[in-house]
Amino acid sequence: MLAVLVAVVGVVIALVPNKQGLDNKPTGAEGPAQLAVSSHARLSAADRRAINATLDRFMPAALTRSDPAAARALAGPELRTGSSLAAWKRGTTPVPYYPMREKTFHTWSAIEVDHNAVIFNLLLHPKPSSGLGTYVFSGQVVKPHKTWLVNRLYTIAIMNSPTKKTYHEIGPADFAAPPAASQTPNGKPVIGHIGILPVVLILGLILLFPLSFAAIALIRARRWRRHVQTTARTELPPLPSSYLKSSEETHDLASRR
Repeated sequence: MLAVLVAVVGVVIALVPNKQGLDNKPTGAEGPAQLAVSSHARLSAADRRAINATLDRFMPAALTRSDPAAARALAGPELRTGSSLAAWKRGTTPVPYYPMREKTFHTWSAIEVDHNAVIFNLLLHPKPSSGLGTYVFSGQVVKPHKTWLVNRLYTIAIMNSPTKKTYHEIGPADFAAPPAASQTPNGKPVIGHIGILPVVLILGLILLFPLSFAAIALIRARRWRRHVQTTARTELPPLPSSYLKSSEETHDLASRR
């Protein structure tokens, strides 16, 4: 019974709400935020010029679908995998369609530089007639041999055209799940004091049945012991008369002999 009572108390304590919530404040200086991945290698001026030349040919050919054959020739292993030249000519490519205003593509910023591989970001503006917003692309160029190739290219942010009321930027965070909240909205507890009462009543009823049966059994046992004690005899009952008569006759016979 003690274990059951301890379990009930633990459940009730667990259901009592915590109005203070979790403390998410920093406990000390956490240092500056890391906004970009630091480069592991240094990009030379010759490599930057070669990457510029590759992007000047690849971007218009691939994004506007103006020359699929030239775009695929400048694509790296990742863009080539699972896509044939015929698919590129049909417009089925891993690269998104985007009609940009830019004629050259030298404004990219290096995010990470490794040996013969560079990850970059590039902001492009659309043609006015397209009705699209400004796009931010992220890509990777690799140098498997002597020529830089575009190994991947995808959109990481879409800045919609401004209106009179709003200006909204869409990026990866818009499609991610929201962070777990440290407490309920408006700081209100999930279960109030009134909401705990039904739970406590149900637990009390569950415990009431076995306790009632145990009490009834204990009372009956005590009554039975008292009944046995009051009705018990301290002396043996008298022997039957027939037995006494036969015993006397047997005694007389033995004395005559």
